[in-house]
Amino acid sequence: MEQKTRRWILISGALVTTAVVGVAGALLWSGSRTVVVADEPAKPAETPAQVANSFLTRAFSGPAGAAGFTDAPDAASAALEASKAGMGSSAYQATLARSEPPAADATTTELTAAVTWTMPSSSVLKYDVKVPMTRAGGTWKVHWTPALIHPQLTEGASLTYRKALSDGALLGRDGKPFVQGAIPDGLYKTITGVVGDPRGTDGWEVGITAGGAFTKLDGRAAEGGEKITITIDPARQAAAQAAVDALPQGAAIVAIEASTSEVLAVAQNKALSGTNPFVGRYAPGSTMKIVTAAAAMNAGLVQANTPVACPAKATIGTRTINNAGFGHDSVPFRTAFALSCNTTFGDLGSKLAPNALPDMAKRFGLGADWTVTGAETNTGKVPPATGDQQVENSFGQGNVVASPFGMALVAATVVSGRTPAPTLLRGKPSEPNDVAAGPPAAVLAPLRAMMREVVTSGTAKQLAAIPGLAGKTGTAEAGGGDEHGWFVGYQGNVAFAVVVEKAGSSAGALNATAAFLK
Repeated sequence: MEQKTRRWILISGALVTTAVVGVAGALLWSGSRTVVVADEPAKPAETPAQVANSFLTRAFSGPAGAAGFTDAPDAASAALEASKAGMGSSAYQATLARSEPPAADATTTELTAAVTWTMPSSSVLKYDVKVPMTRAGGTWKVHWTPALIHPQLTEGASLTYRKALSDGALLGRDGKPFVQGAIPDGLYKTITGVVGDPRGTDGWEVGITAGGAFTKLDGRAAEGGEKITITIDPARQAAAQAAVDALPQGAAIVAIEASTSEVLAVAQNKALSGTNPFVGRYAPGSTMKIVTAAAAMNAGLVQANTPVACPAKATIGTRTINNAGFGHDSVPFRTAFALSCNTTFGDLGSKLAPNALPDMAKRFGLGADWTVTGAETNTGKVPPATGDQQVENSFGQGNVVASPFGMALVAATVVSGRTPAPTLLRGKPSEPNDVAAGPPAAVLAPLRAMMREVVTSGTAKQLAAIPGLAGKTGTAEAGGGDEHGWFVGYQGNVAFAVVVEKAGSSAGALNATAAFLK
């Protein structure tokens, strides 16, 4: 077939046309002048391979442009855009295989391309696709079909890459992912230091999405991972944190679910430095009277309604003991407990055997020792004592020390009546190291009634409006004239201890309790 190129030339001032047929140039004569016109061969039509290559190189870098090389631009553009979105940041590459050119009069042909996707995981997906070509009006086009993207792709489907997430997670009591700032940072670091990263290693999947269905083509499964539940209750934790944050002095709250001994909340404010609620050791003050009352009733020295003296001041041994500005000739023992009569308890303490207080304390969890997974803990210490030391220990001074954690266990034991087994991570129970059997059943009912009376008509009566609340206030000398304030108690199944450093009285602890429970 001859190629013809038509050119306009100027001869003697007039425009004429000439057709150049299969020659490099033409000579046109005009009078005495000779005009030479060079031939520019016609641009050959693009081959099927060139068109296919143009489509493939633009397929996922510019889907709309690539679609212009097909015989169905709208359908091609939509499908390419969908798979581009589905594959995210994956990199696409396609290479045409060598092929013989079609016959000069051919209107269809088929090419083959090798496709490689390099995914965000650095993994690769390789496969071949057929590239059908069709010619109409002298122009080659890619015949559109979804199989140009992947051989198994159908109309309306898209190629998709996604992470195969490991199912490991650190969860709160509510089953939602645990947020680091939800508990004191030191405790969070201790927990994660023990359990490591529970998430495991994510895998990946690539496949075909059609409607709501996903058909996996290739991938790597997620590895490892463990769901670990921290027993903290997010709502109670937030309430406890807000309660201590409202105080100017160092303060802490520990709350425990009495029936399970699971830790519900552990909060401390920024003013509490150099210690934490699990190991901070303070003189427990009059909150120790919970243990002393149980020991005295167990020893047969008193019962709840036994009349006892509660003088404003008393000398017991060589120790002079004062109440907080009040005194009574005789009151029932339960009232002496509600009013927190130091003189009454000093006298009872002097009559107890040297091991009576430490033995009873341990039966309430105070002075007991567990290895608690996720936390370093120290409940406190109640050493055997006699004489003046025993008198002072009976109302929480002397050489008795306790942590908020330890006193929360005391309150939880009053409610449950059983030896506590404190737990911070579900499925990872604490290991008892030095633990005693629970308290005598005979002392529990009167003790619960006495702790309730503290709230209804005793030293914590400002909290009387809180339903079902029971507890014991305490102030403890801290040296330098300062006193720590305590409230240890329970409401329903929630037992807790509140301490406020150098507060001068238990008022701050009572205010924090109200904020926490309300």
